[in-house]
Amino acid sequence: MKSDLNQLMNERNLDGFLVLGNSSGNQVLNYLTGGAHLEQAVVFQKRGGPATLIHGGMERDNALRTGLALVERDKVYNPYTFLHKHAGDELAATADYLAQVMADHDLQGRIGVYGTQDAGAAYALLTALQATLSAQGGKSEIVGEYGGETIFMAARATKDDAEITEMHAAGRLTSLVVGETWDFLQGHAVEGETLVTASGEALTIGDVKRFIRERISFYGMTEDHEAIFSLGRDAGVPHNSGNPADALRLGQSIIFDIYPRLASGYYHDMTRTWSLGYASPQVQQAWDECKEIFDRVMAAANIGVPCRELQLMTCAYFEEKGHPVSCVTPGLHDGYVHSLGHGVGLDVHEQPRLSHAQGNKTLLSPGHVVSIEPGLYYPDRGFGVRIEDTIAFTEAGERINLTDFRYDLVIPLS
Repeated sequence: MKSDLNQLMNERNLDGFLVLGNSSGNQVLNYLTGGAHLEQAVVFQKRGGPATLIHGGMERDNALRTGLALVERDKVYNPYTFLHKHAGDELAATADYLAQVMADHDLQGRIGVYGTQDAGAAYALLTALQATLSAQGGKSEIVGEYGGETIFMAARATKDDAEITEMHAAGRLTSLVVGETWDFLQGHAVEGETLVTASGEALTIGDVKRFIRERISFYGMTEDHEAIFSLGRDAGVPHNSGNPADALRLGQSIIFDIYPRLASGYYHDMTRTWSLGYASPQVQQAWDECKEIFDRVMAAANIGVPCRELQLMTCAYFEEKGHPVSCVTPGLHDGYVHSLGHGVGLDVHEQPRLSHAQGNKTLLSPGHVVSIEPGLYYPDRGFGVRIEDTIAFTEAGERINLTDFRYDLVIPLS
């Protein structure tokens, strides 16, 4: 949670942080600002102090809505002043600007730097900033953290109740889209074994995805990557998104995995497996087994339970049923090939992980928001099955299912 940032800085011997960049695609900046649209922003915080946003004058209203302490860049740190000082050298000017911010706000010591920028540009800027600080006689050290181990990934692994309320709204709207997609499919006629449009042409995955995109947009959400709506053999490869030209045929498994996000940046993630009209015996059996272990895991997923144990429980169940499992054989293409779930938040995949990795010692805790998604995949047999809900644990430890849609496999058709 955001309230953990000072403690995390203390644990990692950081005296403060800088977050740089535009808001677009910048999850750390969006985390601190609530998703406000900003360009060339800086957020800084000294350990034990408040977070402060430096913003452009044209974005002053957006900045005001963040609730952070504010500094208007164009008034206090006008870029043209720094460019003039450095004869138009943009790199030297930006490094000098950031060094001045640090000096003005006593941001000294080990300072972590975060945000989004081209990798080469970031390297050049941080190298120049460190050189500028050293030339000015300071002893500050610019520090980087890597991957999922940063203070922000650790903080974001648990959500406060306000964030969970936001994610509950995302789940409600996503579930509405899924329900409307069910109705859309059910509203089509059948000729032979194929769904057809009013003009008599085969209904395709491309048609369905256009409908899904329209409904996501209608509810004010966006897609970072398009939803998975895959059929038959494609459903047997977990991240195949589906061939737009494929016609919707009866009796084939459809994996519908949808993960839109709100304007604030928070995602929902849910999956349903459907079969139009009827299900083949092998798809029905795989679905029944997925649903059984899904129900068992949902009953077991409570505060204090090791994330790793839930994955091992799932592997043991599927292995007992005769399926290859990833806990025993890494790199599988058939059977249960992935981990049980993952954290959801400002990224659709974040901490914690419900994996069997030996180093995974995470216990389910208040603030965790995780997907539960057992699946079975047999591409050479022409099917795949997955069931997924996203659940949250409030600050008080109450478990909430953020997904609200029935699990039925077969969509009845007239």
